[in-house]
Amino acid sequence: MKKTRMIAAAAVAALSASALAVAASAFNGYLGFQTGNWCYRNSWDDAKTGKATEFFGCVIMNGGAAEQGTYPDYEDYYEADLGTYAIPVKFTDVEITGAGTYTVAIEGFDWSLDGSQGFNGGWVTTDIKESDGLECTSVTVYIDGKAEKTFDTPNTEYTQAGYLQINWSNPWNDLGAWPGSYPTKELKVEFTLASAAKDGDAAPATTTAAPTTGDTQAATDSSKGSPDTGVADVAVIGGLALAAGAGIVLTRKRK
Repeated sequence: MKKTRMIAAAAVAALSASALAVAASAFNGYLGFQTGNWCYRNSWDDAKTGKATEFFGCVIMNGGAAEQGTYPDYEDYYEADLGTYAIPVKFTDVEITGAGTYTVAIEGFDWSLDGSQGFNGGWVTTDIKESDGLECTSVTVYIDGKAEKTFDTPNTEYTQAGYLQINWSNPWNDLGAWPGSYPTKELKVEFTLASAAKDGDAAPATTTAAPTTGDTQAATDSSKGSPDTGVADVAVIGGLALAAGAGIVLTRKRK
C-alpha cells in the first residue's frame, strides 16, 4: 500500500510539473502606435511607459512634449514625471498560446485630440523570441470596424532585446507609411502566428484564441517563457496509462 501511494504521488507531482510547463509557454501581444504628432503607446518593455509602469494602459501625448495646459479637459491626467499627459483608454491585449489568430485593439481615445491624420508607426509588440518557434504569417488592420489592409507578407523584426515585433506602419523603412484611413473610434489589428517553418514540415493547423481586455490603467501580467515541447506531457500521459493498467487510482486535490 505504501509503495502504491508513493507511485501515485510521483505521478501527480509529474503531472503538476507538466501543467506548470504548459502555463509557462504562454506569450503576450500588445498594440503599439505613434500618431503623426507623436502621441504613442510604446513597446511593453519600454522603461518609462511599458508594462511595468502605471502608464501602459494610456496614450502618451505628444511624445512627452505637451506642456501642462495643452489639453484642459485632461488636466487630471497630466504626469509631471513624464512632462506630458497619460490618457487612460481601453486596450485589448492578448495572451498567445501558440499557432493561431489573435486580436489587439484600442478603444475610447479621441483620435482628433492632437490633430493627427496619420501614423508615424504602428506595430504589435510581443514577448516571443526567435527560439520560441513562432512566426507571423498574416496581418489585417481594421479602422472603425472596417478591414482596411491585409499584409500577406508581414513586416516583422526582432527588437534589440530579442522580441518579435510585427509592424503595420513605418514611414522610415521598406514598409512605408500607413496607406489606410485614420481612426475616429477604434483601431484593431488581427495577426496570425504559425510554427516556424522548417524544411519538410507540414503546414501547421491554426486556432483562434480569445483576446484579454486590458483595464484603463495597466495591462495585467501573465506568465512568459519558452514553449513546452510536449515531451513532458507525453511522459506523464504514459505514466498515467501504466498506472491505470496496474490498477492504481490517482487523485489530485482541487483548489
